[in-house]
Amino acid sequence: MNIQKFLIPDGIDYYTGKDAVLFEKLKLAVINIFKKYKYEFVVTPIVDSINNLNNLSKDNLKNLTVSLSDRRELGIRSDITPQISKLDYQSYNKNKSNKFSYMGDIYRETESPFDRNNPFQVGAEYFGTITDSVDMVMIKMCHEIAMLSKTKKMLIELNDAYFITKFFSTLNLSDIDKDKLSSLISVKSIDEVTDFFNSKKLSTKKLNELIDLLKLSGNLSVINAIKQFSKKYNYNAESNIKNLKKIIENISSFKNTEIIIDICSLSSMDYETSFNYTFYIDSLRRPFAFGGRYESYRLNDGKMRHATGFSLDLKDVVTLYEK
Repeated sequence: MNIQKFLIPDGIDYYTGKDAVLFEKLKLAVINIFKKYKYEFVVTPIVDSINNLNNLSKDNLKNLTVSLSDRRELGIRSDITPQISKLDYQSYNKNKSNKFSYMGDIYRETESPFDRNNPFQVGAEYFGTITDSVDMVMIKMCHEIAMLSKTKKMLIELNDAYFITKFFSTLNLSDIDKDKLSSLISVKSIDEVTDFFNSKKLSTKKLNELIDLLKLSGNLSVINAIKQFSKKYNYNAESNIKNLKKIIENISSFKNTEIIIDICSLSSMDYETSFNYTFYIDSLRRPFAFGGRYESYRLNDGKMRHATGFSLDLKDVVTLYEK
């Protein structure tokens, strides 16, 4: 009889003993946080129809979703948010908001040695009229979950995709070139951005606008620079700036947490369309959580159903708790 070794695949996590008990305790603690803020807890399946798994905008989720070989209409989810969006669609009532929370396994292919293939996604989504107060509750929930890790140092990066989206709308670039420029913006490489503009024979004026945009990073004091930039380049951003200022002032009392604004941050999920944020924890070598506003789906009357939410990997909380 051949005895095969029990080998855990790279990128896949198992929990046993104390770790397994801690994981279950954390799940219960998260559910209690959702209950505190009155977010309905729902459970969706890890295997679902491709349509339910890829209904949000852009192609990133389609590239991440793994289809089942014997039933091509089914797939393994790479993100739970699209399933929650479908739940809202099925239960939609005119002028009514919905508040959902969730957790569960997902699967994502990754080449990064710092990422796992089987995260345990936790998050919440709000559907309806989005206000600053809704986003602030989202950030507070996410922060409370992060604090379960007993971390001593955290950074929250606030952004508004309005600025970079408006800038890209003024450039005549292919999708491939937009992706290339986005990569250069994400690492804030001004020299490489300049070389890109020269190679594509784009205007110096637009290059200077982007360089000014890249400089809009810092604490609350950067708000004045954002106002000056918006006035200089005719960005109608009064409400966006007011939103950023109000939120950063509201969450500035978070313990052991630094709050910054980075207008050119591109680290959040690709379907987020305006205000968004990213959580970083000092001892974790990747973002801890993503959140922000997005357009969920179009209603029968042509109007857009707006949403905001956040998600994180609960296994990161386990990792941080043990350090």
